[in-house]
Amino acid sequence: MCSAAADANVKGCRGEGLQGRHFHLFTLSPFHPFIFLLLLLTGCQSVDPVVKVALVGPFEGQDRAIGYDVIYSARLAVREVNEAGGIGGYRVALVALDDGGDPELARQVAESLVIDPAVVAVVGHWEEVTTDTAVPIYTAAHLPIIQTGAPPFGEYDPALLPADFIQAYEAVTPFEETAGPYAAPAYDAFQLLWLALDKAAQDDPELSRQSVAAALSGLQYQGLTGTVYQP
Repeated sequence: MCSAAADANVKGCRGEGLQGRHFHLFTLSPFHPFIFLLLLLTGCQSVDPVVKVALVGPFEGQDRAIGYDVIYSARLAVREVNEAGGIGGYRVALVALDDGGDPELARQVAESLVIDPAVVAVVGHWEEVTTDTAVPIYTAAHLPIIQTGAPPFGEYDPALLPADFIQAYEAVTPFEETAGPYAAPAYDAFQLLWLALDKAAQDDPELSRQSVAAALSGLQYQGLTGTVYQP
């Protein structure tokens, strides 16, 4: 059942485990074997329009530690932006998909994202082999991707992170996880994306893929890890 608790800003029923109490687990055939979770941080009674952004990474498999790092940063970033009122009149929905670090799975995930016109940007895939497989698919569909896992979104020593970020990060994890080397890069990637969405919304109230891609071009953000930009 849908809860009206102030901090439970999620449509539908909550999942358990890694998803935590604010995550909503969906099955979207035919790609359900590798869908990790879908966050619809729109509120049970929200009537605001929704813009979708995607996070893809290895949430299962031998590199799942990367996925654990980045999903909580994504959760934090989306929660913050929606609590601040969203972007350009939109609330943000995050679609988080697992590619397992597998190029074939990455290809299928990318193909599932490009056919959803509501998805205007992707953050991922955190590993070179999966990113290299997916990028041409996104490019052909004019779906902008912030490529992660390498500079400027490579590993960053969590010991260098400010205490307020660590506290906020740990507050959204269900099992008291601590930030790892990809937590800050993931957070910075989403902050860069929020700037791009805000910039795009000023010229394009519909927030199309094309307007978001144009807004990302040449955009820079001074983040937790230093200056980040669209690679």
